[in-house]
Amino acid sequence: MSDAINGNGNGAAENAGESSKSAGGIGIDPVTYSHSMNLTNWIFNVGYLHQDWADVHLTFFQSGLKAHRIVLARSPYLAHLMRNVVPGSTIHLNFIDENINQESVHIALQHLYNPSLNLINPTNARSILATSYLFGGMPELIHHSYELIKSSISPQNIIDLIQWVSQSGDIHSSSSANGFSKTLPNGTGTGPNGTGNSTMYGSIGSSSGNISSGDNWLEGESRYGEWTNRLKDDIVNYLLHQLPSSYPPSSITTQPEISSIFSQLPYELFKLVLESKEFPFGSMQERFSYTKKIISSRKKYLPNGPGGMEESVVLAFKGSDQGMEIHISRKPKKSRHLWKVEG
Repeated sequence: MSDAINGNGNGAAENAGESSKSAGGIGIDPVTYSHSMNLTNWIFNVGYLHQDWADVHLTFFQSGLKAHRIVLARSPYLAHLMRNVVPGSTIHLNFIDENINQESVHIALQHLYNPSLNLINPTNARSILATSYLFGGMPELIHHSYELIKSSISPQNIIDLIQWVSQSGDIHSSSSANGFSKTLPNGTGTGPNGTGNSTMYGSIGSSSGNISSGDNWLEGESRYGEWTNRLKDDIVNYLLHQLPSSYPPSSITTQPEISSIFSQLPYELFKLVLESKEFPFGSMQERFSYTKKIISSRKKYLPNGPGGMEESVVLAFKGSDQGMEIHISRKPKKSRHLWKVEG
């Protein structure tokens, strides 16, 4: 296990003195607070860092951890896995969710012993959100991961993030009746008479991988529940306000960066943003002309062949006193029939 994940175990101890000063100011008994801090530090150092007094061995990817059932049980997911496994067993975790990796599992497990928010950064925030959402019991870890993802949205990563939040699939969809895991058909050790070794799977659906055909942006399944939905709202807000505000208003329609982003958006998101009055255009005619240009450039991102779709935009009058608006639509491509004429 890397030092970057483990830390030196002194972080909590170094802050204990300062924290105890503030404890009295918010109505916490200093003796009780000091006892709690000492117990927390002892469990982290002896239990997690040194892995002493362990009663379960978790293995995952190319790593593992000798851990303690009473601590791991803070996670509903892990508590379920251990329910029918005898103490001293080895449980191997296989994660079908491709967003979960070895580092994120270590950080999530460490957080059950001692706060590990300081180990999250924009690079690993997505994998940690995925892992902590699956494990459960660590809302502050999910929230901090979410905030880092949100604050790091940029023109360079917006399309990749949209693909990430567009992934469909229920994280518990292929699990056993209680919704968390299943054992291999030849798995042993899942009950008192087993050998103490079992393989558990966190299950999840696969992503379509084609952003321009993403029909489920507005109403599709959310892989990570409310956190996926929050990020979708943040993406819409970024496209409508933060992105255009980065450029002079008069130059928005001439920015290659913005045009490239709009050309790759899922249809529902593209329609939502370009039709919205919140996106700053000088006039409705300018909005119409720009949308036509983007639709033309989107053709190279749309699937070809049978079942393909074609997009269009029209400029419509709302009424004598309501001005104009644009309507973006799409429909299946018309197939061309070739007739053979025999003479």
